[in-house]
Amino acid sequence: MKKWICLLGVLVAWGAGGQSDIMPRPPKPAPTGNELAQMIHDTRVGRPQTYRHLAVYPLLTRGAGGRGYVTLDDAIARAVLVVTEKGGGNVPELLVENRGDEPIFLLAGQIVNGGKQNRVIAQDVLLAPRSGPISLGVFCVEQGRWVRQTDQFDGEKEMAHSNLRQQLNAPGASQRGVWDEVGRKASAVAPSAAGGTRYVGKVYEDKDVKESVDDYLKNVQLPGDANGMAVVLAGRVVGVELFGDTETFGKLRDKLLRSYAMDALEYKEAGKVAERGVVEQFLRRAENVRLVAKESVGIGQFYKVEGGHLYGSVLVWRDQPGRQAVAHASLFDDSPVIGK
Repeated sequence: MKKWICLLGVLVAWGAGGQSDIMPRPPKPAPTGNELAQMIHDTRVGRPQTYRHLAVYPLLTRGAGGRGYVTLDDAIARAVLVVTEKGGGNVPELLVENRGDEPIFLLAGQIVNGGKQNRVIAQDVLLAPRSGPISLGVFCVEQGRWVRQTDQFDGEKEMAHSNLRQQLNAPGASQRGVWDEVGRKASAVAPSAAGGTRYVGKVYEDKDVKESVDDYLKNVQLPGDANGMAVVLAGRVVGVELFGDTETFGKLRDKLLRSYAMDALEYKEAGKVAERGVVEQFLRRAENVRLVAKESVGIGQFYKVEGGHLYGSVLVWRDQPGRQAVAHASLFDDSPVIGK
């Protein structure tokens, strides 16, 4: 009996300590049948990391193991991803080619610079190995330049700020809307960057903006086993990012955090930090959305999110049994965003 009591004490102590960074998840209904619902059902919400106006809740999903693909930045560094203008140049399209033996994950909102003008990737794509040249949908984020700087594009250090990424995911995304948001953001946080070619990357280079964004990044540290995050600004969940594996999230986490920090700069007054229940409620709404299949130039299936007062996208790749089928999901509230 003493042995069992001691063993029970050890297990209780382990449970209290080993899971101390994860808040208990309340009972949830069974998934509604789609891959996003299943993933959310398997996800726990961690304790928030907060700094000024920003609160970031790490998300931890059962079965979010390693995946066999590389990110855009790694692929360009390895010279297995080639990005060029299409023909003499076409604003909404670029040519991409995967010359490697692994799929390449391109995240909506990532920026490539070079060619005749810098572009932002319009939707998540998983490029097949040895893909050959493929047309990729993009938007221009550098209004005012149409002169070839380089034959091939490189990866930008920063990515589109979260408010712009929301607009890329929203119904009716347009080039004019992208240009308007780039100009609005520059005027709001870095007026000196609003002129010239009106490039979103110039906003990040502003001295005050860079220092402030760096401060957010230093003060928000997520656990290494997180595969996503829920981001709260001034008490409202403004975005959820869920990845099918911790490695890919780990490589893109800082870029994503910086993109949300850029929008946090527009909040002048500190807002109430959202309770965990607000995040849980957002996720429960996401479990019940409808996924509408859309065309994709890559492998896997791409969906747009409809219903539940949410919008966003989900990229599904059923590569191996036992792994989460969702490669990446971006979810946003459909209430008015900054500047609207």
